[in-house]
Amino acid sequence: MPVIIQAQEVTVLRQGEGWREVGLADAATFGEQAMTARRWLFEPGARGPELVHGRTDQLLYVIRGGGTAEVDGQPFPLSEESVLWLEPGERYQFVAGNEGLEILQGTVDDGV
Repeated sequence: MPVIIQAQEVTVLRQGEGWREVGLADAATFGEQAMTARRWLFEPGARGPELVHGRTDQLLYVIRGGGTAEVDGQPFPLSEESVLWLEPGERYQFVAGNEGLEILQGTVDDGV
């Protein structure tokens, strides 16, 4: 059965100076193990938190703007409609460019 989540139903999970992480869907939303979807919003020049996911692959899609993904210390340029795939254990951080950066993040925990 389809599930629709309206804009007023999403919540800000974390935020820092110039960035915020918004929860779109997760196990709490669906009541069982499911894909987790997050929306990251960065103001121009903002640097997000350094993160690592130990048990899951990630798909990150740039909705708008651009900047850099620093993955294990190596910079990767991001622009609108870029796709970044990260494997478990890769340490990463986003840095927004002059136009800001908006990213859709999808993960599925393998349960291991």
